[in-house]
Parts: sequence; structure tokens; C-alpha cells
Amino acid sequence: MRSRIEKLLIFSIFLLIIAKPVAAQTTYSLLIFMDGDVSIGPSAEKDNETATKCLKSLESWKICQLSMTTLRSSQDKVTSRDVMDWLRNIDPSSDDAVMVYYSGHGFINEEGKHFVWFGEDDYVPRSEIINELRSVKCRLKMLITDACSNMVSLPTPVTSTPRSLGETRDKQYYRNLFIEHEGLLDVTAASEGEYAWGNTTVGGYFTASLFAAFSGEGKSFRSWQDVIFDAQIGTQRLFSQTTFPAGDERRMQEKGISNQTPKSYSIPIPTSTDVEQPVKIQTPLKPSITPSDDSGMVLIPAGKFQMGTDRSDIPGLLEWIKGYDTSAKASWFDDEAPQHSVYLDDFYISAYEVTNAQYKKFLEATGHTPPEYWDDPKYNDPDQPVVGVSYNDAVEYCDWAGMRLPTEAEWEKAARGGLIGKIYPWGNDPSHDYANYAGTVGNDIWSGPAPAGSFEPNGYGIYDMAGNVFEWCADYYDKSYYSNSSVNNPKGPASGSTRVVRGGGFGYTANSMRVADRFGSYFANKKYPMVGFRCVR
Repeated sequence: MRSRIEKLLIFSIFLLIIAKPVAAQTTYSLLIFMDGDVSIGPSAEKDNETATKCLKSLESWKICQLSMTTLRSSQDKVTSRDVMDWLRNIDPSSDDAVMVYYSGHGFINEEGKHFVWFGEDDYVPRSEIINELRSVKCRLKMLITDACSNMVSLPTPVTSTPRSLGETRDKQYYRNLFIEHEGLLDVTAASEGEYAWGNTTVGGYFTASLFAAFSGEGKSFRSWQDVIFDAQIGTQRLFSQTTFPAGDERRMQEKGISNQTPKSYSIPIPTSTDVEQPVKIQTPLKPSITPSDDSGMVLIPAGKFQMGTDRSDIPGLLEWIKGYDTSAKASWFDDEAPQHSVYLDDFYISAYEVTNAQYKKFLEATGHTPPEYWDDPKYNDPDQPVVGVSYNDAVEYCDWAGMRLPTEAEWEKAARGGLIGKIYPWGNDPSHDYANYAGTVGNDIWSGPAPAGSFEPNGYGIYDMAGNVFEWCADYYDKSYYSNSSVNNPKGPASGSTRVVRGGGFGYTANSMRVADRFGSYFANKKYPMVGFRCVR
């Protein structure tokens, strides 16, 4: 007769046989270095050292398994087909991560498509790599391109990157980034029209700053938004510390280039519910064509919020915005300061911008003059927001609907969506995945107004508070108004020559979409193709 210990041992073996093994999480990485090119070879070699060292930490720190494939043009011919074949042949689990990293040349053609280069007559749009990457079934997908990489010679800039808080915290941050995020990271080294630079000391400025930002400093959780923001600052710092050869300096001056700002098209979100991230909530009903109905109205609760921009943030904000608009000046932000506390009573605001379908009902009921672009097919789809309406037109519609235009304070509180201190309704990084603005990238496929509600709502459940079309506010514009604004339910100046519009729009840069940004040069009787409105009650 078997002893109790023997029975337990047999039972344990049985459990091991029938138990389903738990697969360890794996990061699959394809690293491509065009280091055989004489113009960028030394910089790409340094990128190889940087990227390889960081990724190997995932395995040495036992964060996850690592399956790393490295292609170097100095060792063998590398083609665009190699990338596509690798993506089609890997077989990750649903909880794995996949990264494609490229260090080499790139260019943007006349149609605005961004290509990465593998050799003569061999170049592929980044969008094709993204599409192939999207088809891979896994938790986290990453495309990182440091291209076009232009190498500069001495003097070498001083390297200034985020400080490591030690191996224990670094391990935590790597785990945050590679295990506790999901979605797509799509980021490249420079914004449209800019060059990407590097040298023999640090490699590509973007690559050095990005991988250094994996360590970060001072936060309990490291998000990809944090990494991209720090990488932008680090890249710009290295650029500003560089003394460029006279030929390169002249070439940048001729093209109006004064910076290098990495651009992100999509950023993964944390999987933890304890970390602030863009909030996905139950979608409100589509707005009713009958404006007296309450469908599509969202309640904004009473309370205080911080309105405007803190003056101490303006230098850093200016440096960052110059990556999107090189003509930016510090004076652009003067009317957003001082940041001040505002109390608002509760109010309802339209979840969507007023559409052409809704405005048509108003025209039929009142005989009001149609908008300026009513017969233009670019602007007259029923689901598009109505544009070509003056401030006075918007006021008349709101009166007819039993509502009114939002004050500037109401508009900004609603746009912030409950987030505190963020630049956009979803966070701190502009993304075509969340809004319709200059360019057609990712989810943003429109060169004009997108149908209302084409992107995710903010934390309050309100759509298109950033991008798509600017929106009329009730207030007169006064550049200095924030210095003497009322603390409770401010209504704006008593008089003025122009009215405020907010929110940015198609064809405009990411700067115009900031929740604190103010536009004050719009006349009440003028009709603009990029300005619409929404109502409050």
C-alpha cells in the first residue's frame, strides 16, 4: 500500500502532465541598421549598440523573453522585403510585444508619404510597414524609425538625457513599458520637413534620447507618453547643442528648419486602471436632429478647474511646439496666462459639433440664409459639422434651439474632459488617432471636416473638442482678459472687436488644438470655412 507521500508525489506528477503550460511573455524585435552607408554608418553603428543594450535588459532583468533579429547592411544586403517577411513569419501570442526599429535614410514625397530607404529603387512607405504590423495579433506593436539620419561632425554636443534612478527603478520602468501597455507605438525621428541628425558619439539624436527615456526619472509609473515627451525634449536639446557645418546650416536656413522634433502618430495606453490614460466611456447618443430634444447633451458638473497656461510652462511649451511650427514665438502664449482658478456652475454641452443635418432643420424652419459653403461638396455632407457660419448665425441657431454658445471658460472646462494639467483632451501628445488636423495620417483620413464623432470622445464623453473645426465661443476676445477675469462663471469682456474661437481644425497644426489655446482674430459677421460651433444649455 502506497504511503501518503507517494500518493501526493504521483498526484503532483499527474497535475504537471495535464496542466496547460503558461507561456512566458516575449518581445519580438527586428532591428535594422543601414550602417553600410558611408554617410551615416558610424551613427547607425552607435544606434546598434544603444538599442541592443536596452532590449537585452528585458531578458537579463527577467522582465520577458527576447527574440531579437538584427539586420545590418554592413554585413549583408538588407531589403524592404526582409521586413515584410519577418512580420509575416513571426507567431507571437496575444500577450506578446513586437518591435520594428529602423536606423537609416528616409524621405517624404510630394504627396506627403514618408518612406524608409533600403537601397537604390528599394524604399517602402512607413504606412505599409504599419499596416503589416497592425495585422500581427499581439498586445503591443511598435514601429520606431530614425530616418532620415544626417550625421554631423565635431564639435560633439554634450549629451544630456534623463537620469537613471538605479537598476531597481529601471527594471520597473521597463516592465511598465513592455508588459503593462497595449496598442500601437508609431514614432519617427523628425516632423515633416525636418532632418534627423546624429553623430559618432551618441548615434542618432532621436535613438539616443528615446532609449535613454526608458529609464526616466521621478515617477512611480513610466508610460509611453512620458517616453515620447522626454525623447522629444532630449532630441531638441542635442540639436540645439550642435554646431553644424556651414553647408548644412545654409541648407536648413533655406528650408526654414530650426529644430528636430520626433513625431508620434500613435501611442500605446497603459493596461492598468490605476494609471491616467485617455478615458473610454459609454458613447452618448448621436445628436437628435430635433434641437429641443436633450439627446447628445452632456452634463458638465459644477466646480473649479485651472484655466489657461502657467507662465513657467511657456519656455518648454515653446521649445516643443516649434517642432510642429518653426515660426512659433513666446508671445503666442501671452493671452493664455496667467493660469487661474475658475468656478463654473453645472451646464450641459453638445456632445457633437452642430452638423449640416441639424442646421438644415433650422434653415427650413426659419428661412435663414444658408451658410457660405452650403453647396460645396467638401463641406456639405449631412454628418459633417456645419461651417461657413458667422458668430451671428451661430447665435441665431442657438436661440432657435433654446440654447446658447458656450463661454470660453465653459468651452475649456468641457474640452479638458476632467484631466488636470494636460495639453490635449486625451493627454500631452498630439496624435492623428485622436483628432483631425494638418495632414492625413493614421485614423485621420480627411483633408476637410470629418463627420462629427469620427474620433474617440474625451473623458466627459464629448467629441472633436480638439481639431476638426474651430468653434465659436460667446466671449469677446481680449488678450489680457485673464489678468482680471472673474473667478465665478466668467462671461468674458464687456466689449471688443472680435470673438473667441477654440479647438483648432483641419489643416491647422497641433498647436491650435491645445485646450488652452485661444484664437481672437475672428470677426462676428465673417464666415470661415474652418469654423463651426456647438451649443450649451
